[in-house]
Amino acid sequence: MADPAALSGRGIPVLIGADEMVRIDEAAVRLGLADEALMESAGAAVAEVAQAELGRLAERVRGPAGPLVRPPLVVVLCGPGNNGGDGFVIARRLAATGRSVLAVLVADASKMSGVGATHNWGVLQAMASAGSLELFVAPTPEMLLRLRDRIASATLVVDALLGSGSSGPLREPISTAVDLINATRTHAQAVGRPISVLAVDTPTRIDLTGGARSTPVVTADVTVTFHRAKAGFALDREARRLAGRYLVAPIGIPLEAEEGVVPPDGDWPPGRITEITWQEPVERADAAHRPGGGIAAGPGRTD
Repeated sequence: MADPAALSGRGIPVLIGADEMVRIDEAAVRLGLADEALMESAGAAVAEVAQAELGRLAERVRGPAGPLVRPPLVVVLCGPGNNGGDGFVIARRLAATGRSVLAVLVADASKMSGVGATHNWGVLQAMASAGSLELFVAPTPEMLLRLRDRIASATLVVDALLGSGSSGPLREPISTAVDLINATRTHAQAVGRPISVLAVDTPTRIDLTGGARSTPVVTADVTVTFHRAKAGFALDREARRLAGRYLVAPIGIPLEAEEGVVPPDGDWPPGRITEITWQEPVERADAAHRPGGGIAAGPGRTD
């Protein structure tokens, strides 16, 4: 157990990269927090932000029998790893509230990894059988493009394709999925139709440590990352632009999981979903040894 007295001097801004986040996740699991619990908390946080976005984008014009447009469609594009598993939780939670949800696994189902992702995929299959949501598997670009018209009608697109563990050039069908997200957003904006792209942890695919980007890369309106802000967005101005509003959500990781990763005098992780206001990325010589290289960032507002 961390000694509160030893932590009383906290206050130095600390950002972490992908490797630090992996170490913190692993430590949390060793302390007894299950992978499935982390995934559930992450998905719940993003689903909360998704509901807020849908409320912001809602059609305000009502006729004699109600709204004059169809209920907003949420499209959740999921990869085969833990980021996709977060997407499965998001799709389940939004569908359970009565939202119209289309979930797409942009991969071969046999390539799915992780106990949590596999479990939540099974739950989505059961919900799809009951008619609670639409569920598709698109392991090739051709199969994904068959859904293009349906995806193009989305009010909210959730990017749960790739997270912090991915590297190298984008492979298909992920690359086509990224192009499809960007095209859907661009077309909706051009015709004046409400739309928002919500990225899970990071837009596909921006490196959390340094801000390097794939080609293509998702342009998001909102990004929800977990536990702490990530250094890549402080270090790279273009990464910040592509992320849109940048929110940090707690997912139940105890402070003890940060021991040996985050300095004991570093700032506290946000206790609620909090928007980050980036300060100009200037290196701090007195904090160069810290995770994030001493790049400063501060909380903007708490949602």
